[in-house]
Amino acid sequence: MQQTISQAAKLYGKARSTIHRAIDAGRLSCSVRGDGVRVIALSELIRLWGEPPNAPPETQQNATPPDDTAQQPQQALLDELRRQTAIIEQMSQRIERLESALRALPAPPRVDEVNTVDTPRHRPEKPQEPRKDDTPADDTAPNWRSLVDALRRQEK
Repeated sequence: MQQTISQAAKLYGKARSTIHRAIDAGRLSCSVRGDGVRVIALSELIRLWGEPPNAPPETQQNATPPDDTAQQPQQALLDELRRQTAIIEQMSQRIERLESALRALPAPPRVDEVNTVDTPRHRPEKPQEPRKDDTPADDTAPNWRSLVDALRRQEK
């Protein structure tokens, strides 16, 4: 929204000369309309002097709409927040119950108190030798040496 120098002076309750001095000093920027009148953006005035104390109703912005449509999403968010809070409270109570049940359990035995006679010891196993039943009989096993010798003789 553009304000003339006179409008800006009324809006902020300042003299026109004060606004001219701010423009001349470079603290406030302005532009010239087609009819030659200097105008100042409201954002520039707010940047320099803050929100105007004498703002007319048409320049004051209302962030909330006049109807209750803005209240519906907020109410939904509040309901969800209450639901999540109730869930967290239930989980906290469950954790407290579990912690008290855990404290009621007997302590596990210490390592030096464990009876080593009852516990089986792990013995490393010896590698097993092949059983005689697993090896083929000599008459069915091919004689590799004789085959290699025969192939060498054929190559010569």
